[in-house]
Amino acid sequence: MSTLPSLHPSRAEKMIFVKYTPPPLNVDRADYDAWLERVNYLSDDLHWLLQLPHEKFWCQVVYDASLHEALDSFLQYCPRSHDIVSSLPENVKDRHQELCRLVFMTYLRMSTFKESKDHSLTPEVFGEILYENFLFDIPKIIDICSLFGQTNGQILSKMIGNIFTHQPKYLDDLRETVPTILQVLRNIAAECGLQLDSPGPSPQKLDRPSGGNHLASMPTSALQDVILYLSDTAVALNRFLDIYPPACAVFHQFNFCSVLANFYECMVPELTAAVKVHNFSSDQLKKQFLVKVRQIKKSLVTVFRLIIQHTCIQPILENGGKEDVVGSCAEDLLHTMTSVLGERQFLAVYEGMFCFQDDVDMLLQTSSSNLDSAQFDYIQSAINSAFATYGRRKSPRGDTNTGGRTSPDGAPDSLGSMAAMSQASKWVDTDIKDAADFQTEDYGEGAVAHPRPNEAELESLITSVKDLFPDFGEGFIELALEELDWNHEKVVSSILEDKLPPSLAGINRGLQRQERTDNQGDGQMDLDNILDSRRNIFDNDEFDIFHNKAVDFSKIHVGKKDQKVDIDDKTIVTVAKEKFEAYGNIDQDSMYDNQQMYEDEYDDTYDTNAVGADDVDSADELSNAKVLPRVLMELERKKAKEEGRLNESSDDDGREEERQPNQPARDEFVADPAKLREQAEQRRQSKAARGRHSRGGAPAAPRNRDVVGNAKGQGQSEEVLRNRQMKTRHKGQYHKAGADRKMSKGMF
Repeated sequence: MSTLPSLHPSRAEKMIFVKYTPPPLNVDRADYDAWLERVNYLSDDLHWLLQLPHEKFWCQVVYDASLHEALDSFLQYCPRSHDIVSSLPENVKDRHQELCRLVFMTYLRMSTFKESKDHSLTPEVFGEILYENFLFDIPKIIDICSLFGQTNGQILSKMIGNIFTHQPKYLDDLRETVPTILQVLRNIAAECGLQLDSPGPSPQKLDRPSGGNHLASMPTSALQDVILYLSDTAVALNRFLDIYPPACAVFHQFNFCSVLANFYECMVPELTAAVKVHNFSSDQLKKQFLVKVRQIKKSLVTVFRLIIQHTCIQPILENGGKEDVVGSCAEDLLHTMTSVLGERQFLAVYEGMFCFQDDVDMLLQTSSSNLDSAQFDYIQSAINSAFATYGRRKSPRGDTNTGGRTSPDGAPDSLGSMAAMSQASKWVDTDIKDAADFQTEDYGEGAVAHPRPNEAELESLITSVKDLFPDFGEGFIELALEELDWNHEKVVSSILEDKLPPSLAGINRGLQRQERTDNQGDGQMDLDNILDSRRNIFDNDEFDIFHNKAVDFSKIHVGKKDQKVDIDDKTIVTVAKEKFEAYGNIDQDSMYDNQQMYEDEYDDTYDTNAVGADDVDSADELSNAKVLPRVLMELERKKAKEEGRLNESSDDDGREEERQPNQPARDEFVADPAKLREQAEQRRQSKAARGRHSRGGAPAAPRNRDVVGNAKGQGQSEEVLRNRQMKTRHKGQYHKAGADRKMSKGMF
């Protein structure tokens, strides 16, 4: 009988995995049902695949071509977390989330060579299976990072690190992929009528072709393709370098930072201006494209920062004591930053997100060698000049530097949330906020200091500028106001000095405003926008009339509710009396069982205060085993008075007291302190009289025992020493007697 190897085509089940398709953009119920049925089929098949044993799973993964096609289609068409898609119904959204989780678990199992002690592959065989069967490649890895990197960065970092560690050939593939990415950036610029600077030693052209007119005249579909393609590329690179930092060294070998900064300088300002002047079908579509442009800006600058961080700055922090490493990294940092000094708009955005001066301070503090700070000062001066020209801030903060620049924030944004492995419910974030929510987010250039004025204010600003420059179109004036923080004085000054922002250079100055299609032309603010931007801690509660249409107005009243109170209702008093009677039936003899009755430190606090120590116990108190509060005692007295069992003139001690015929009975709930002191003085005198009678005469005066003696260093007499010994020997008896007195009065 022949024995088949562990990996053999006959061990694979004959399955046909359906391909994934993107969610439908319309709201047709039939399209939703068909798409949801496809998602359910694929989810069930992947669930079956993950339940297979170790050997059968790898046979299915290696020899099932339909599985690879299904996974590739998911990576290609699944919406990314940064995409703006139509909102899905809740049931469809939950099912799609489950499919995303199953795809992630499938790739996670494919990147693990050891599942247990009995089920594992050798690292060499594992790396060979991955590479020879094309289970992973560089485009797939980048797509996986783009899909799952935002919410599962930590586990994804281990997963991709495991792939590159056990198959070094993937690093060679990455080195071959980087020139392709650079060529993609050049092709995008060429498609927009722009040309990037050549990285070689050939001389550069003095005039750079402007593609602003070409971009503005593009059809909407072509401009949309350029923006979406560039956004997906930039965000995917950002996520990949953040998840797998060793790849930054490979990108740095090809001078990727210089090309990236040059691409940003040529492409992003022109693309921003083109979106602003392009005639879109709706304002909502225009807002979505502006959001995409902001995503491109932030992602490109963050990619530049990641490469600098992991190739120049991080090695200095890890090898601070090695002068050769520090010197090499510092020289590399200087060379990289010097090569991008000509890209002034890029430098302004980079400085707005990451402070270069912080890196310089860290480098000078870490290195013990004498680095030439003049080169760093030169770079910082160029950055300050660029930021003073193109940088914008939300609010000034910090000291001013060269060129009137306000020091920007040095704290970068978070590069991605790292979720733990236990958070299996958040595998991919497809809940995209509305495009209007992105308008106030800072994407590196700094937010506009003043909000967009309403329609009436905007008309006034445009009129004030047009009165001085009647040849300018209202559309151009509106763009200039938007670029210059809605400050008409800056616009007038920039036009007179011919210092308008470069984003307005390729725009026709006679451009007219677009016709408004909404109902905001009368100057009234859109109520829906106000409600959407409203934030309150009471949002979505039962009384929120802005979000909840079924508010129970019967629960809403002014002041206190008109409720009648029955004064004769004694229910509360009856309940309280029953509780206190239950407390009064406590057996006092069992209260002190198995308890420590003496605490010296606690007793010393009250030794100087005579708290009931000299009170004479009455026979009733000693024989009464029931303890009642004073309030209930008063209630008992009143009840007994009503029943005729108690004389009205009797007091708490049972003694009769004479009172005038018309004098009301006194309420002894709070005793008179003067009377208490008088009674205490009578008890002390009575006690002293009993002592004299028992001893047959007046008591002897207490003996004064001197324990102070002479001053320190002059010696003490024998009597003083004897008195001190006597005090030390018998001082515990006084404390014990005091504790006994307090215990007898029920203090403990």
